[in-house]
Amino acid sequence: MPSRDEICSAVEAYVKHLGNHDVDALLALFAEDAVQHEPLGLASYRGVDEIRKFSTGNAKVDFTVSLLSPITVTGRYAAMQLRVDRAGMPAFAATDLIEFDDACRIVSLSAVIDPQAPAGPVAASA
Repeated sequence: MPSRDEICSAVEAYVKHLGNHDVDALLALFAEDAVQHEPLGLASYRGVDEIRKFSTGNAKVDFTVSLLSPITVTGRYAAMQLRVDRAGMPAFAATDLIEFDDACRIVSLSAVIDPQAPAGPVAASA
């Protein structure tokens, strides 16, 4: 099983390559039989060929991403929130849950996309 440091490095690479639209570098982080649910509950892409097709189309959209929260790691799973800045829209938060294999390659990625979620600190409710 990959270490916490290895998983955090892989997540940081994922965010970097997603944000700079480097599809080849992004896909190198995935296992051949990976599955990506994006947005979760609406669309799934199975295997690197389907993920590449989705990622290539996604790379044509004018957006940037950055970490909005710390990377949280439990075993082979990592979760984090991203700030998404997309042309013509207010910035919003997206939450990703990623599962890694023993080689620290992504085997499952679930993205909860909510353009109405604030991309900054949220006040606690009483």
